[in-house]
Amino acid sequence: MISFNKNKVVVPAVLILGIFIGGVVVLRTQGIGAQILSEGKKIFVPVASDSEADPDNDGLKNWEEKIHKTDARNPDTDGDGYLDGEETASGYDPTIPAPGDALEGTDTSQPRPLPKNLTDQLAQTMAQKVLSGEITPTQGDKLNLDDPNSPYNQEIMQEALYQAGQTAEKYFIAPQIPDSEIIISQALATKDALYLYLEQSGKAMSYERSKQLNQSELAIIKDAIDANNTKNIEALLGDYQDTIKNLKTISVPSGIADLHKRQIAIFQLDANILESVKNFQNDPVKAMAAMEAYPKALEMLQKWQEDFMAELEIY
Repeated sequence: MISFNKNKVVVPAVLILGIFIGGVVVLRTQGIGAQILSEGKKIFVPVASDSEADPDNDGLKNWEEKIHKTDARNPDTDGDGYLDGEETASGYDPTIPAPGDALEGTDTSQPRPLPKNLTDQLAQTMAQKVLSGEITPTQGDKLNLDDPNSPYNQEIMQEALYQAGQTAEKYFIAPQIPDSEIIISQALATKDALYLYLEQSGKAMSYERSKQLNQSELAIIKDAIDANNTKNIEALLGDYQDTIKNLKTISVPSGIADLHKRQIAIFQLDANILESVKNFQNDPVKAMAAMEAYPKALEMLQKWQEDFMAELEIY
C-alpha cells in the first residue's frame, strides 16, 4: 500500500506513484512522474520576455511577479508550501513564510485555502528541489530510473510524499454542521421519539442510483479506477448528496442533535472522498489521500452507530 507515512514509503520513485484501491495499485507511468519531470525542466527555461507568460506555473504572470516582488522562476517564493498565485489570491504575502504573512485587511479567522490540486503542488515542490540543486534532472524526455541523474531519489520522494500527506489530511476532515442547517425539535428525547427519528433517518437514506449496481462501495470504486470510468462513482456520490439533503429536512429531538450532526458530517466526508476519487485522473495524489481517509470514515460511522445504540439503551 502506498502511504504518506514519513518513515514508511513503499514506492521507490515518483514514477510508480499510483492509487491504492482494494489492494490494487494503479500505475500511472506517464502521469505524475512525467509531469514532475516536465515541471522541473520548465523552471530551468529562462523567464520569457512575454509579460503575460507564467514560466513557473504558480498562477502569477510575469508582470504580476514584478508587482508582488516574487521570483518568476520559483512557484513558492517564500517556501511555505503555498503557491505564489494562491497566496496573493487569498490575501497573503507570497514573500513572507506562513504563519504571520496575512496582508492588511485579510480575514485570518477563515481557514486558509488549500492548494487546488495536490498533484500540481507536489510537482511544483519537486521542481523547486530541481531548481535548488537538491536533485538533478534526468537527461532526455524518457523516464529512466537507471539514469544516474534521475531525480527520483528515495529520501527526497519520502519527504515530498509526507509533506503532501500533511496537506491532504486537511481535505478529509469531517466538517462542523451548524444547528442552522438542521431541524431541531424541542420535544423530549423519549424512546418513542428516538425510534421515530430512527425510522425517518432510515427513509432519508438514498440508494436510488447505486442500488442498481449490486456492488459494495469499495467494489464500485475499484472497478471505476480499473475501467477508467467514474460513472458509477458519480451514482454513488449522488446518493450521498441526496442523503445529506434529506437528513437535514427531518426533525430531530434536541437531545440527540449532536449525534444527528455527526452523522451528516460523516456522510459529507464520504462525499468529499468520493468526489476526489472521481477526479483521480486530474489529481491522483489527492485521490490517493482520499482512499487513505476512507477506512477512517468507516470507523467514524461505526462509532456513531455504537453511540446511537448506547443512547437508545438509556431509555
